[in-house]
Amino acid sequence: MPPHLTIAIPTFNGARHLADTLRSILENLPGRPCSLVLCDDRSDDDTLAIAARELGDRARILVNPERLGLAGNWNRCVALAETDLVTIIHQDDLILPGHFSAHLAAFDRSPNLAMTCGAIQVIDSAGLPIPPSVIERPDLGPTDRLFPPGTFVAELAARNPVRCSSVMLRAEALNEVGGFDPAYRYAVDWDCWLRIARRRPVAWVATPTVAVRWHPESETHRFRRGTADLDEVAALLDQVHTLDAARLPDPRASRRAADRALSAAYLNRSLDALHAGDAPLARSCLRRSLWLHRSALGRILRDPRLGLQMAALALAPRLASRHNQRPGAPSA
Repeated sequence: MPPHLTIAIPTFNGARHLADTLRSILENLPGRPCSLVLCDDRSDDDTLAIAARELGDRARILVNPERLGLAGNWNRCVALAETDLVTIIHQDDLILPGHFSAHLAAFDRSPNLAMTCGAIQVIDSAGLPIPPSVIERPDLGPTDRLFPPGTFVAELAARNPVRCSSVMLRAEALNEVGGFDPAYRYAVDWDCWLRIARRRPVAWVATPTVAVRWHPESETHRFRRGTADLDEVAALLDQVHTLDAARLPDPRASRRAADRALSAAYLNRSLDALHAGDAPLARSCLRRSLWLHRSALGRILRDPRLGLQMAALALAPRLASRHNQRPGAPSA
């Protein structure tokens, strides 16, 4: 039988965790033919050697002729797929038993389906679970759900509950919306899910079948020394609540939820900056947090330690940053 699914692994300097990722994929392949492709964005570590050792001749291993960046590499993975369905697995995540089969079954049940996404576990650098009190899990309920065209946008209007490694896509639907937009650096996946959800059905797979790794070397952590990621999310949310208001059951409540989540993110970034000794960034993020939603003030008032830190930041920023800088925190 010809392959029905392409499992794509975009890589760039992923030597630290890649072997574990590839082994988890190979150990949990579905019981139907599939194709594996690894597309490397010109790594300068041992990524390619590890890929060759772990995959052998079971996958196509290709190197981009020039560095394409995150969205560009993802788009090349899709362009290299020769199947109806494609999934993009991040180089440091782990596939758990039953993942591919569960998502393929969703496509079998709904022939017009464009995209599946699923619940996840979160692990640290050593593969140990991180509790939900530290990192929030995306959760759209304990049962599988099918969202008709346009309705999944409401789930994306305040936050992004979808992690790329937990997604399976119909290649036609992805190409129909133009693929991943290189104009985005942080919200590239979120933007893409929105464009697909506006047009096509989306399914939620409630059983966690992917372990997403949260660690300091990840792409997400690179943005924590500034606000480029949060500013990009703010612009995307403005776009959603302008273009998609008619698709939202309660646009005002959705906007408030989006502002509350973004306010919390700016407040957390203010703390990160304070601990890194960057008083100007810390004050800027604090101001933005308080402007977005009053819940930030309530959080500050409920936590005496946080309240003292933020009060000191407002009154004596340089002294506050020196006093609260943590040993080993990345310097500004």
